[in-house]
Amino acid sequence: MGSRAVDERSLQLLEFPRVVETVAALAESPAARARLLASRPLADPAERTLEVARLAEAIRRVVEPGAWRHAGRDDLAVLVDAEAPESEPLDGADLRTVWSWIDAGARTRDGWRDAGVRGRHPALAAIVDALPAAALDPLAARLDAALDADGVVKDSASPVLQRARAAVRDGERVLERQLERWAKGFGEGTYVTRHADRFVALVPAAGFSRRLGIVHDVSSSGQSLFVEPLEMCEANNQLLEQRSVAFEEERRILRELEASVRAETASLLALAEHLVHLDTLGARGRWAAARTAHAIAPAGDTLLLEGARHPLLIDALGETQVVPLDLALGGDTRLLLVSGPNMGGKTVVLKTVGLACALAHAGFPVPAREGSLLPELDTIVVDLGDEQSIAQGLSTFAAHLKTLGAMAAAAGPRTLLLCDEIGSGTDPEEGAPLAQALIEHFVATQAWGVMTTHLGSLKRAAGSMPGVANAAMEFDATGLGPRYRLLPGMPGASRALDMAERLGFDAALLARARVLTPEATRALERLLLDVEGLRARMDEERAGLAEARARAETAERALRETEANSREALAETRRRLTRESDALLARARELWQSVHREARKADKRRDTSERLRDEIGSLEVRRDELAADAERAENALGGIEGESAAAVPLSAGARVQVRDLGVEAEIVSGPDADGRVQLRRGGWTIQSHVSRLLPAARTGAARPAGATPVAPPGVTRGGVNWSVPDDVAPLEVDLRGMDVDEAIRALDAGLDRAVVSSLSELRIIHGLGKGVLRTAVDKHLRDHPQVASQRLGEMREGGRGVTVARLR
Repeated sequence: MGSRAVDERSLQLLEFPRVVETVAALAESPAARARLLASRPLADPAERTLEVARLAEAIRRVVEPGAWRHAGRDDLAVLVDAEAPESEPLDGADLRTVWSWIDAGARTRDGWRDAGVRGRHPALAAIVDALPAAALDPLAARLDAALDADGVVKDSASPVLQRARAAVRDGERVLERQLERWAKGFGEGTYVTRHADRFVALVPAAGFSRRLGIVHDVSSSGQSLFVEPLEMCEANNQLLEQRSVAFEEERRILRELEASVRAETASLLALAEHLVHLDTLGARGRWAAARTAHAIAPAGDTLLLEGARHPLLIDALGETQVVPLDLALGGDTRLLLVSGPNMGGKTVVLKTVGLACALAHAGFPVPAREGSLLPELDTIVVDLGDEQSIAQGLSTFAAHLKTLGAMAAAAGPRTLLLCDEIGSGTDPEEGAPLAQALIEHFVATQAWGVMTTHLGSLKRAAGSMPGVANAAMEFDATGLGPRYRLLPGMPGASRALDMAERLGFDAALLARARVLTPEATRALERLLLDVEGLRARMDEERAGLAEARARAETAERALRETEANSREALAETRRRLTRESDALLARARELWQSVHREARKADKRRDTSERLRDEIGSLEVRRDELAADAERAENALGGIEGESAAAVPLSAGARVQVRDLGVEAEIVSGPDADGRVQLRRGGWTIQSHVSRLLPAARTGAARPAGATPVAPPGVTRGGVNWSVPDDVAPLEVDLRGMDVDEAIRALDAGLDRAVVSSLSELRIIHGLGKGVLRTAVDKHLRDHPQVASQRLGEMREGGRGVTVARLR
């Protein structure tokens, strides 16, 4: 942990080694398992911080697809470390193990070539980048070429070995056939076998002449002999010589390979170190993923556990069956005094807190929610259970006192003290003052601590001691059973008699015990029970409020979604009606222009005008229908985007915005009984309705999609009627400051006014600028049915900043 030695006894009491065993079981290599089993809290803060960062990345990496770590067989460091006590010459199997680790390193590097993976896990990528490759890849190729998968030297390892083994195979085949032919002369049941390294024949012992061959052995029954014929001794000798040549060549090849391996000892040890490190991180990451654990770097001045669970309880019961622990200490309050009934979970609280701190300091994941915080510690001192020792002559209380003395000596700002039943084991009249004195000492030294107690006087005193917080274990008063939930801010009743009643204790004895209980103790227990009941009711009300808030938030989200959908539906309806309206308006303009062209012709026919008038009338009817549809759609959607007409000034002379036209106008006369108003914009008179008016302050707002600021005379547009003014139409239209679309709409309106007023020319002011408006105007006029010709203005007319259109 810090500069002090790790308290091994405390780690044992916290079951740290048992938890580490469950992590080690997930490692792939024996070396990684051994390293995990030997893990203890890290003393170097910088090393611990880096390891926690690597652990956090490993926890994320294990849930991503793709293999990212590999390991070889056995323990590479033990094989190649020549100074190890068990170091021996490497045989073929050992050398093949070396190859498996080099191959694992190559496959690990291949798994980290993706730039995205490296970017998400830079600390792990740094370990992979440290894997040696340049010197080991040629060594791996040589080992693989010389040895098969079982570590046997291949024939192709050298020409000498290839020839020697070929000679052995040929000699064995020839000699075996010769022996078979020789053995047939001795009847059925004979066969060829080996004795030691020589080929022999098994023949009947009866009647065999020793002059025919050398008898190497006798069968267990004595009925058969293992015989090497004299004429085949030379062939057996030659076979032995070839085998010896092959064996010596194999030894030479293995020694050369071993020398190559020994020459790369430093690189191989570095390879093993990094791959084993990755393997341990992978095991810790898999363990964390299975238990919803997180990497926590000890730092700061807060001990905050949210949703913490003891990992061994998770393994035994399942994560959902373990009641999570929420605990907070920090600032001036570093010591927690926990009280409550026996078998209520107080000891589990101590172990969970201590184990979380030990795991975090060792670079292991902590089963707690993200956001949990742990302080940096030098040591943890734990006092749990009965530690009486016959060998040392210690009673339970003496052993307890010995540990309390060690706690008092170790207490400091970077010490965690965990004590179960502080001050117990002796007369409460003496144990309670001793416990209080120790707690005051722990507070004075700013030590972190969690203590449990049943002492009533200590519960009362803790509430008035600065730096000490009370907490209780929740108890089910109805079912008389523990709920294992820590309730901060209040002491807990011991409920010893209630627990005895639950376990079937004699009722008469219980009644007598209640009578003998001091009144002060009973009063304290009643008060604590009342407080627990009040706390339970508050928790129920809080849960009800939380549920109601959740329902309200759900309803609010649904309402917002409905409103958004309604807005989108209204906008889509407006867009559709605007597109249809614009199409009808364009058709109406064409028809109107056709009427005027026909009127100018000497051979105008009455039936053509009537037909055009009828068609215009039908378009007006359709336009009215679309306007009605739009109004009904807006009313059905609650007028989400509408604004109250009451906010619009309706007096004569007031400026308003005509919503569906996107133009600003002046009120000429107020609304009539049907809400119709008469407006003026320039030389135009507009009839509209109050429901379509907005305050003039909105003139900077965006115009509705597709809205046209003007329309031809006599054409109905969404309930708005445009009428031709009685005064003379202006001889010019000013487009300066407009974008192209807006300028073209204004130009069309100006042309309509000029045609209706029987003007012969219209002066169009577009300015010089970059020439964008002038180009757009020129293109538009070129194909316009109302324009006979166009020219740039003369100097007195505005020059190149003006275009003069001659009308038909």
